[in-house]
Amino acid sequence: MKLHILSAVIIAAFLAAGCGKKGAPADQPFVYARAADARKLDPAVANDDQSAKVLNNICEGLVRFKSGSTEVEPCLAETWSFSSDGRTCIFALREGVKFHDGTPLNADTVAWNFNRQMSTNAPGYFPDVGSALCDDLESVRVLDALRLEFRLKRPNAALLPNLATVSASLISPRSLADYGEGLQRRPVGTGPFKLREWLPNERIVLEASPEYWGQKPKTERVVFTVVPNNSARFLQLQTGQVHAMDGLDPNDLAPVRADKSLTLLEAPGINLAYLAFNCRKPPMDKLEFRQAVAMAVQKPALIEAIYRGAAVAANCALPPALRPADAKPEDWPRDLDRARNLIAQLQIVLRPITVSTNDAFGLPITFTTNVIEHVELPPLTIHVTTSPSSCLPSPPRAAELIKADLEAIGLKIRIVARERAAHLASVRNGEHDLALTCRVGRNGDPGNFLDILDPQAARAGTGANISFLDDFQLAAALNEGREQLDPAKRASIYARVLALAHERLPILPLAYAHDTVALRRNVHGFVLQPTLEVRLAPVKLE
Repeated sequence: MKLHILSAVIIAAFLAAGCGKKGAPADQPFVYARAADARKLDPAVANDDQSAKVLNNICEGLVRFKSGSTEVEPCLAETWSFSSDGRTCIFALREGVKFHDGTPLNADTVAWNFNRQMSTNAPGYFPDVGSALCDDLESVRVLDALRLEFRLKRPNAALLPNLATVSASLISPRSLADYGEGLQRRPVGTGPFKLREWLPNERIVLEASPEYWGQKPKTERVVFTVVPNNSARFLQLQTGQVHAMDGLDPNDLAPVRADKSLTLLEAPGINLAYLAFNCRKPPMDKLEFRQAVAMAVQKPALIEAIYRGAAVAANCALPPALRPADAKPEDWPRDLDRARNLIAQLQIVLRPITVSTNDAFGLPITFTTNVIEHVELPPLTIHVTTSPSSCLPSPPRAAELIKADLEAIGLKIRIVARERAAHLASVRNGEHDLALTCRVGRNGDPGNFLDILDPQAARAGTGANISFLDDFQLAAALNEGREQLDPAKRASIYARVLALAHERLPILPLAYAHDTVALRRNVHGFVLQPTLEVRLAPVKLE
């Protein structure tokens, strides 16, 4: 509680300082409240939502998503062109752009940014640099001061969407010389805002960059404040101490709608909450077991209890915004009797025995036969994080509901709840039987989203696929979809992937959650982005 009071005092001081000049709302800082702080403000290593929200305003990439869309548009690159085989793309950079430290943007600085992710020997490479972005990159070659060539190992239809994500944002090479690994706390980009102050677990303050090449920010200062307790965060919004908050508790949606001083932004999200089966372990390796679980879980009850209606039941591995038009998703009907029968069949085991006896002539004979035994299934675990997210607001509570559903068909279930980092480590290493988790789309591309099904992404310790189903047909179809550049053919491939996923059932889709942000009524220009980016340059207070 002391931390919450201190945060409120600090925020009030910021607001008072900003209101010193009458009739100058641009001088008033815009305060955005969230549940947790950023971790690392280096695009190459930032792998959490809170870091991305800040970096969206400091750093930029070659391309970006159009506001409110997953369509790609120019940013630091003005134009680009692909070769006929889809393996080469030449980018032409915007002229006259500078990083916040005065370093000019040119082909060399862009190449430096990608080389530090591609090679362990490159300057600026750190052990936790995210390499997924560059897995398909063969080389980045400077052609002249403002042009460079990206050469791919194979065609990749998601190259441009990948380059629009925060992981592909650029930083000044000089920041490495100035700060070393400390650049993870001192990002130097080309964006509309630059970092002014970072007090860990308290606040991050950004100020408008006067030399910004694009449309100037409508607010001089932005404060990202940390208020872990949702009720305290919501109270600060209601009393005007902050102007916006995310991470809304579903129970607070109705009060926001009823409060005339507030505005609720709500839209279907590009996300999926799902139950992953560890297909390397029995009985999860049996399709009949997975089908029984699918027919036992009550999705409508989950939607109401966990999301308070701010979600829809999921019927396939892709949310509607990414789904091919010709996909025909099927859901598993709830059928407890059939589910119990499937579990009962799995508990029947034929055990071979050797029988010694005499034949009709009294001669000794020995033969092998099978006897039927009933074997209880062992207690199973559901691994879940204790950390709420927009996709899964109350993970332990959701796990309890699923546990009750599975116990109703005769299974014994134990919940293993851990904080986010420990949870991810355990499920990526395959310690779970079942795992309740979620997937959030960052680049608006179905191939990227469906990594959760890809056998190639089932790498112990690092992969996105925690069901570990080794299915050749799924792997081949997903690989074909990545390389197919024709949109119609690609859509047909992903429709086939969804049908295979329903048939093989490595995961049970549960819910597509709505994205929500609550604002004060005097906030204008804030757009809820489908990729969950937080762009504050267009925002102004009135």
